[in-house]
Amino acid sequence: MGSLEYTALLEELPLRRSDGAAQGTVSAFSYVVDGTATRPVLFLTNGGPGVSSVYLHLSGIGPWRARIPHDPVADGSPPYGIEASPSTILDVADLVFLDAPGTGFGSFTEGADAAAFRSVEGDADAIAVAIAEWVNRHRRWDSAKFFLGESYGTQRAAFLATTAHGVDTAPLDGIALLGQAVNIQETFDRPGNVVGALANLPYKAATAWFHGVGSREHSTVDDAIDAALHFARTDLALAMLQGDEISASALSETAARLSRMIGIPTQELIDSRLWISKQDFRARLLPGRSLGVTDSRYQSRAGDRSWGEGEIDPSDVTLSPRYAAGLAQLLAEAFPDSPDRPYRIVDPEAGRSWTWEDEGSTRFIAMGRPSPFHTYPYPARLSQWMAQMPRSRLFVGSGVYDSLTTVGAADHLLRHWNLPRERTEAHRYEAGHMMYSDADVSARLNADLRAFLQR
Repeated sequence: MGSLEYTALLEELPLRRSDGAAQGTVSAFSYVVDGTATRPVLFLTNGGPGVSSVYLHLSGIGPWRARIPHDPVADGSPPYGIEASPSTILDVADLVFLDAPGTGFGSFTEGADAAAFRSVEGDADAIAVAIAEWVNRHRRWDSAKFFLGESYGTQRAAFLATTAHGVDTAPLDGIALLGQAVNIQETFDRPGNVVGALANLPYKAATAWFHGVGSREHSTVDDAIDAALHFARTDLALAMLQGDEISASALSETAARLSRMIGIPTQELIDSRLWISKQDFRARLLPGRSLGVTDSRYQSRAGDRSWGEGEIDPSDVTLSPRYAAGLAQLLAEAFPDSPDRPYRIVDPEAGRSWTWEDEGSTRFIAMGRPSPFHTYPYPARLSQWMAQMPRSRLFVGSGVYDSLTTVGAADHLLRHWNLPRERTEAHRYEAGHMMYSDADVSARLNADLRAFLQR
């Protein structure tokens, strides 16, 4: 960052619906370059739902990053720590890391209706109020405003852009989606969902390529992904849509091609009629090994079911402790006056009680709540925003080894939801869900975000 001077702030913003009294507080970590009241402002949140902004906060997008071993074979053991980010984008925008309601140092007042904020609509409305409060408090009315969401934060972004309060008081000039989950209903990996199987193929090809057991004719992972995308849109789609009417010879030929691509034996693919879930793929790609959910470069010994052992996500146990420890160090050294109460990284109640219904879903026939007939057209929020805000811009970043929000699902979003290509950009990163955990990828991500903010 050179000689760049900035102020680091820990603030508590009011938690409330746009039409009601304060129900608590939202915590926000702000990094502001002094004396530049018209600089762009980027607001950032993680996902969950019910996860704080700690991962993005220590991603290196801001001034700090958690120290992560470059080698994914490394385990989660100490030493931990944080380090200054050499590629932070604070040179082009002020940064505000917002903790979701119920996380961070935020709290609910006694008697508050927490359930009102544990929904797609209520959560977005609360974040819009917090952003408007921050803008007013810092007199940043003339600054361009951007929002970056990761994972569930990408769904939050779609709602935030179109919530009435957000449009009226804090309209967004641009949105960045990392590990996008906006179209997850369409691309979810469930039995019978051919679209999901096709969308998730590039992730499987990338992972097999990384571990040296599939897509070996390709010299780069990008080439492996491109080949998988083409196969998914053409011959594999035709084969899978035939179901049990596919001929034995066509099934055998397609299974052989798929096997060479994703590293699963041909006969197993024939027996399952080309179906293999992401979960089964992670368990079967390397015999006796289990691959990471959020980053399938990481692996560990598989649980022994005969002894009743479960599975531990090797990417989670390697990465998460580093962010938790890094936050503790940051609070002690940079924010010594932080509140004398625990910082909540996760609000488990949010995930258990979340309400996913939105006003867009009411336009589709449904029977009861929840209902298998419900449709949640979350991507329509993005297409609406881009259609009605002609200067709006969209950034989509995907980690190619991420099994949660796959690179193929991002491709599907861009192809099927009427998002203007001239104002939309998509990037692949050779890492997982938290793509910035890799120092080299973090620098590339920051360069791409810097360019996006300056367009």
